[in-house]
Amino acid sequence: MVTEILLAMGVMLLAAKIFGEIAERVGVASLVGEIVAGVILGPILGWIVIGDFLTGFLTFGVIILLFIAGMEVKINDIKKHAYKASILAAAGGLLSFFLGYTIGMIFFGDQLVAIAIGTAIISTSNGALFLLLMRIGEFDSKTGKLIIAITIADDIVGILMLSFFNMYVSQTIALSGMFFIFLVSIGFYIFVLTFGSNVINKFLDRMNIFHDEHVLFTIPIAITFILAYITHNIGLSVATGAFLAGMAMANSKFAGPIISEKVNILSKGFLLPLFYASVGTLLIFTDLNWLLIISLMAAAMIGKFVGCGLLSWFFGARWDEMKLIGISMMPRGDENIVILQIIVVLGVVTTQIYTSIVFAVVFTTVLAPIIMKVVYRKHKHY
Repeated sequence: MVTEILLAMGVMLLAAKIFGEIAERVGVASLVGEIVAGVILGPILGWIVIGDFLTGFLTFGVIILLFIAGMEVKINDIKKHAYKASILAAAGGLLSFFLGYTIGMIFFGDQLVAIAIGTAIISTSNGALFLLLMRIGEFDSKTGKLIIAITIADDIVGILMLSFFNMYVSQTIALSGMFFIFLVSIGFYIFVLTFGSNVINKFLDRMNIFHDEHVLFTIPIAITFILAYITHNIGLSVATGAFLAGMAMANSKFAGPIISEKVNILSKGFLLPLFYASVGTLLIFTDLNWLLIISLMAAAMIGKFVGCGLLSWFFGARWDEMKLIGISMMPRGDENIVILQIIVVLGVVTTQIYTSIVFAVVFTTVLAPIIMKVVYRKHKHY
C-alpha cells in the first residue's frame, strides 16, 4: 500500500511539472497543465485512483495554498486605492455570486447547491491576473496597481464568503442568521489581523535567537496549522485560518525574503503540482452538461467584467481602463479550486457539479489571456 502511494505521487508529480511547463509555454497558467496531467493519469488511463491518503493530502495542499494567498495580501499595498478597490471587489464578487447562484437554481433548483456554486466562482486568480498584467507591461502602471489592489480586496471577499458558507452548512444556520455569521467572521478577522498580527510579528522578529535559519519556515507553518485548526473548530473552515495566518505575517520583515521564499520552494516544487494533479484525477467525464459549464464560465467572466470593469466608470476610469480592469479580473484558478475542494468535503455538491466548475475555472484561465491579447492589441493601436 505504501509503495503504491509512493509510485502514484511520483508519477503525478513528474507529469504535473511537465504538463505545467507546457501550459506556461503556450501562455496559460501552469495549473491548467497540472490538472490535465491528473486527468490523463486518472480518468483517461486509470493509473491513479485517489485514496484516503491523497484525500488528506489535498487538505494539506489547501492549507499551504491559502497561506501563500494570505501572504500576498499586504494591506499597505491597497491603502492608496482602498476605497475604490474594496467597492469594486465587493461589486464584482457579489455579481459573480448572484450569477452563479442563479445558474445553480436554474439547473438544480437547490438553494444550498446554488449558494455553493456562487461561492466557488467569486474570487479572481491572483497568479493568472499577475501573469496577464506582466505580459502586457501594466503590472506597475497606475491602472495595474489599482487592479492589484482590487484583487487583494477580492481575496478577502472570497474567503469571507467561504467562512459564511462553512458556518451556514456545518451549523445549519438559517439565512436570516447570516448577519450574526458576518459579525462573528469580521470580529475574528479584526482580532487576528490586529492583536494577533502584532504578537506573531513580534515573535518572528525574535527568531534570531535560533541558530537554525529554517525555523523561519517551521514556525510560520506551525502557526498556520494551529490557526487552521482553531478556525475549523469554530466553524470558519481550515482555509480561513490558513489565509489569516498568511495575512498576519505578510508585513513581517521576514515575510518576503525568507518565509515566502522557503514556502514557495515546498509549494511550487512539490505540493501545488501534486494538488492540481490530484484534482484532475477526481474529475468525471460521463454525462457532462456542457450548457452548465458554458453558463458557469460566462457567469464568472461577466460578473467581474461588469462588477469590477464597467463599474469603475463611477471612479473616473476611461473605456480602455475599464476594459483592462474587467478582463484582468476574469480568470479564476487557485483560490476557486481550493474553495471548491472544501465545498466538496462538506458534501454539498456532487462529483458531476465539481467537474463542471473545475472545467469552467480552467476555461476562464485559458480564455482571459486570449481576450486580453485581442483587446489590448486594439488598445495599443489607438
